[in-house]
Amino acid sequence: MNRNTLPNSMHRRLVEQLVYFDEQRIPFLDLHFAGKQPNERQKANQWLDQYVSTVESLLKETSASDTSVLPKVVIGCEVNLQYVDDGLEESLTICFPEQTDPDLGRISFLSPIGRQLLMNSINEPIRLEMPMGAQEVVVRSIRFVDW
Repeated sequence: MNRNTLPNSMHRRLVEQLVYFDEQRIPFLDLHFAGKQPNERQKANQWLDQYVSTVESLLKETSASDTSVLPKVVIGCEVNLQYVDDGLEESLTICFPEQTDPDLGRISFLSPIGRQLLMNSINEPIRLEMPMGAQEVVVRSIRFVDW
């Protein structure tokens, strides 16, 4: 099997995410899904289960090294998108809600676009539902960033 590699800081941060969602899931859901419909909170919990499984798979399929390229979008990644209609490109960094900074292209993984991008692979078309209408994009690259 051809094993991909992860740099030590990326590996550590992904493990930290797993620990966080293991230990802080209930407070996290309470904070971000308080007052929402019970089924919405349940869907969010299932979505987090899927995310945790994705990160666990990435960690199992990879080992520590000096590359920062990942095959799937995870929290902490800079994602380069190409819009299919006009070919324009955009770079977004997927982060935790408290790290959001639209001026720097940092969007929360809980935002509508962040949720749609998370766990997608390179070169897979994605139909992003946005306020101005649906846009088809392709993830051209995924790079873990350490800011």
